[in-house]
Amino acid sequence: MLQTAFLDTNVILDFLYRRNRKVHSIVSRLLKLQRDGKIILATSVPNFAELIDKNMEICFLGWCLKKKMSSDEAVRKRWRDKKTYKSVCRRNRKKLENQIKEFINDNGIKVFSLIENDEDLYNLILGRNLSSQDSLAVSIALQNDVTFFLTNDSDLFIEINDLLDAYNLSDEKSRSQFRDDVLEAL
Repeated sequence: MLQTAFLDTNVILDFLYRRNRKVHSIVSRLLKLQRDGKIILATSVPNFAELIDKNMEICFLGWCLKKKMSSDEAVRKRWRDKKTYKSVCRRNRKKLENQIKEFINDNGIKVFSLIENDEDLYNLILGRNLSSQDSLAVSIALQNDVTFFLTNDSDLFIEINDLLDAYNLSDEKSRSQFRDDVLEAL
């Protein structure tokens, strides 16, 4: 049975926007391994939704920068001027939609959706103080028996490292460990 690497939203964003060239390099290698049939790449419906949300925020904040707004002004505008936010996002929807669909569909990324056991959610939210978004992604990963959980969220990594074989790709040590122990073995 093939191993499954679960991509958290921030890892996908790092790849799409080339925000972190080391993470981009790892995801590129994973994509090649998937094309060669050596691994399965996956994410979840909640991560897919978060990817849409974060992409729209990035687009809007880019628009704010073009208008020479300060970060304070941009954040206020994001939350107080819903009409402008929606307008900017609607104008860019197709481009953003295509970017996400191309990444998911063209690369054959599996999108897991089912949660059969809500006990995981209670334990993750109450016992580990995870956000609803993170608890949904982790619960789906657990229930789909993913082999590796790849994130750039240091706090999430700390909370789930004993539940899943998790790697924090924003941390050099964790990233090197994944590269050496997993990628080189595949």
